[in-house]
Amino acid sequence: MSQHLLILETECPACRAPLTEGESVHLDAHVDEPNQDGAIFLSAVFGDHTLTTDLEIAAGATAEFRCPHCDASLMLRHLCPLCGAAMASINIASGGYLEFCSRRGCRGHALGGFGDIDQMMSLVNRMLKTPHD
Repeated sequence: MSQHLLILETECPACRAPLTEGESVHLDAHVDEPNQDGAIFLSAVFGDHTLTTDLEIAAGATAEFRCPHCDASLMLRHLCPLCGAAMASINIASGGYLEFCSRRGCRGHALGGFGDIDQMMSLVNRMLKTPHD
């Protein structure tokens, strides 16, 4: 049996440039401790929380995320309901958005952009390219 992965096709909310590269979402990040800037690659596979980076990000540290194309901040004003760190947001190319916590190790995230469950299911069906809409 083959297993199909849901790859999230993402884009910058400011410039609409694609952020998904293969199975990764490419972002720029700033980490306060120690003071570093660099690239970070989050898994684009839905449900996978792995990341790749050359930055030293200790467990529990936070990062500020930016678009690698236009340098716009991806940070939000509201806080993660799980740990209290700032949330970041990127758009899903087929509609809606993905919010995620800026704290390393926190799994706080939300797939959203719609006010009711029917619209949310429509988004998931578009991402899966299923005929059910």
